[in-house]
Amino acid sequence: MIFKWAILNNLSKFNPCKGAKIPKKRLTVEDIERDEIGEKYLESEELREFLEAVLKRGLHGDKEIFYLLAFSGLRSGELCVLKYSDINFKTCEIRVTKTLYSSENNMYISEVTPPKTDGSIRSFDVDEQINSLLKEFKEKQDSRQAIYKA
Repeated sequence: MIFKWAILNNLSKFNPCKGAKIPKKRLTVEDIERDEIGEKYLESEELREFLEAVLKRGLHGDKEIFYLLAFSGLRSGELCVLKYSDINFKTCEIRVTKTLYSSENNMYISEVTPPKTDGSIRSFDVDEQINSLLKEFKEKQDSRQAIYKA
């Protein structure tokens, strides 16, 4: 950052650090075993409270989004690029073939890409209630679009 600032302020003509890569420290088995594994999920009571809050205070579409995320295992980038053509309402199945990727972790600079691994390309069943929720949401969207086209 200092060298970028120096170039912007005409104090230097080049950045000697450009292209330098800081190697990642590779963890040993002992390092991994020593560290506590943090919980990366909500307990059932926490999830219930969260979904209740979504129902009470959520915006249009939040209910469908958060119920699908909570009960499907979809990653947020996969959800962002999900199309109705990826959902089979008859068989209650969702197919994941793409994700939203941002190398800069910036939602305004992102692209639709295939998932990182072949194992991330998958199909899975969704609960009938979630399927119905998504189907109703699509029907509402379709009827709104028909009104705007008329």
